[in-house]
Amino acid sequence: MSNYKYILSAFVILFIVSCAQEDAAVSGDTGPIYKGPYYNEFLACNAGPAFDDGIQEMLAAWQELPSAAGLGWAGVYAPVGEDHRFSNGWWELEWDSKESSDNAFSNPSPEFLAWSEKYADVMTCDIEGRFPWTFYLPRDPASFGEVMGEQGYFASEFLACNFKEGKVRQDLRAAVVQFNEYLDQNGSANPYFFGVYFPEFDGAEADFLWGNWHASFDSMKSGNADWEENGKAMQAKFDEISTCISPDYYDSYELYNNPST
Repeated sequence: MSNYKYILSAFVILFIVSCAQEDAAVSGDTGPIYKGPYYNEFLACNAGPAFDDGIQEMLAAWQELPSAAGLGWAGVYAPVGEDHRFSNGWWELEWDSKESSDNAFSNPSPEFLAWSEKYADVMTCDIEGRFPWTFYLPRDPASFGEVMGEQGYFASEFLACNFKEGKVRQDLRAAVVQFNEYLDQNGSANPYFFGVYFPEFDGAEADFLWGNWHASFDSMKSGNADWEENGKAMQAKFDEISTCISPDYYDSYELYNNPST
């Protein structure tokens, strides 16, 4: 299935629920935390035989469905490049709690069930196979301008990382504090923000997941070039704490965001 189909597949499911998001800045042991912690889940979906002909109708029908509570953000990721750990795309749901997610998936509305059955040959998703993470947003995502562009597009870079022997989350917290100081001093010529995920499922291969988000891959390339020139000392501090594998890149779309609830 093409990246385009993965985008639309995830697009449908992400619109099944709508949202609530905390606004207050908080602090804690794994921050610094501008917002969070949130309960984020990643899922993968597959197109059915009627995908091409039915996707637009399916989306329009979803828009008439009643909303579920507890979801603050929804986005979708389609892999870019051949050197990639995953062949599938992902969609992400940012909940205010595990309880909100469980309630939404365990108690779907009759309207949703009818909708899901009607369009089963358009797309199916492994609802039971979603991967939960605790997510922290350590900095205002608008610090360097609006990342999400036309139709909510943005470019994503995800790094799966493991702590070096003797290092723990508190060490990462200290490095993130220093990274924020680095950004305060050096700024960014392009829109950019980042986030940190900790796994909440058995068998996770990474101790944490680091996300870098840019307005485009061109601006990501420019930012990475600047980092390679000016961020060597900061990179060395991260390298003392953890080892990260080569990043995965995604064409990405913000599908829903409601910061007012």
